[in-house]
Amino acid sequence: MNVTENNHLIPKDAASLARDIYAVQDEFLVKAFLNKPLFSPKGREKKTMSAEVGSRLINTKDGFGVCALGAEQEKVGNQDTSNRHAIIVFRGSTTANMYADWISNFRIGVETSSTGLPVHIGFNSIFMSMKDQIEKFLNQHNNKIKYVHCVGHSLGGAIATITSDWIKCNYSTKEVKLYTFGAPKPGFEWFARKLTTRLNSESVHRVFHSTDPVPMIPLYPFVHAPIPGTGTHLYSSEALLSADAHDMRLYFDSVKDPEASWSSLGDPLPSTSYDKLVEKWLASDGSVNPFNPKTWEWINAGLEYVIKKILKVTAISLQAGFSGCITLADKLALILRKGIEYSAKLSIWVVRLMAKIMQALGMKIKQKAEELTHFVIRYVLQTLMNKISTVGKQAIKNITKY
Repeated sequence: MNVTENNHLIPKDAASLARDIYAVQDEFLVKAFLNKPLFSPKGREKKTMSAEVGSRLINTKDGFGVCALGAEQEKVGNQDTSNRHAIIVFRGSTTANMYADWISNFRIGVETSSTGLPVHIGFNSIFMSMKDQIEKFLNQHNNKIKYVHCVGHSLGGAIATITSDWIKCNYSTKEVKLYTFGAPKPGFEWFARKLTTRLNSESVHRVFHSTDPVPMIPLYPFVHAPIPGTGTHLYSSEALLSADAHDMRLYFDSVKDPEASWSSLGDPLPSTSYDKLVEKWLASDGSVNPFNPKTWEWINAGLEYVIKKILKVTAISLQAGFSGCITLADKLALILRKGIEYSAKLSIWVVRLMAKIMQALGMKIKQKAEELTHFVIRYVLQTLMNKISTVGKQAIKNITKY
């Protein structure tokens, strides 16, 4: 098994796992997948997992991933090889299950995870349907395992993230490593921060192409781990709306150099979370280009900035109140409208944010705060979410026919 001196999978191997795991729907191809030199040759030391995906109306159970022990390895430098590695890999979306995966992807809501943190309801539901299978595998080989590697692309990356948090909480002596490619955001900021602390930032490898739309969804308050940090940003020339940058085969091509290390990958990417940068963008009179992926990143950063600004001075809880008919757009609209009503200073920032969003969506801009009713704000936010989701769906559609 090829690992670095810090007991991490090398980028090429992590990417090959995330690419080839799509074969879990075919029994013959699963055997070929498990013949990789990364895995133990002993069949009894692996488990193919199935998951329930979709909703109450369209629900199916099919192959979703693999748990397996890593192969024995030769000593590399001063690397500790006295304990074995476990590898847990999850596939991304497929059309083979009546589009049930798509329902899980875009079932955007929040619920409390098994570790007590706010996460995406669709992703968490898939994880929970596999939790007992993962637990059985880990318990069966508990004394053999010191390192657990969780890997996935797209939807599989979100599930790998939630899985890594659960494993670290329930098997605290294990060293858990996370590798995701083009994954959507799996939970709120509280989840991302706790995950980063539990695993440590060096063990979280989030890889994304600059024009891949899927890592941009869902919008704030969903965020990525590690925090602080931006992940491994890879340049991509593919157009945002073509969604080609989401293809796992392209991700593999970007990291396939066997000499590449995690520290050597990626382009410098300045964070857009700094208050002064976001304020400058919100206050600028420049035009907004909806075909530039940076536009949607700035909108997300602006939404985060304004929401946090309002929450600091009001008694509203961001994580409460998602029961019943309250949607994410409803909740954010309530907070933004509260900011308008609270003070003139907050009102200015809400107006600026909504103007940027409406311009990006090709809507007529509302110039006055009184025009931004709860209904209008909710409509704009829902339209924004639908726009981002449409691009994300196209990206996912492009990878479902491997």
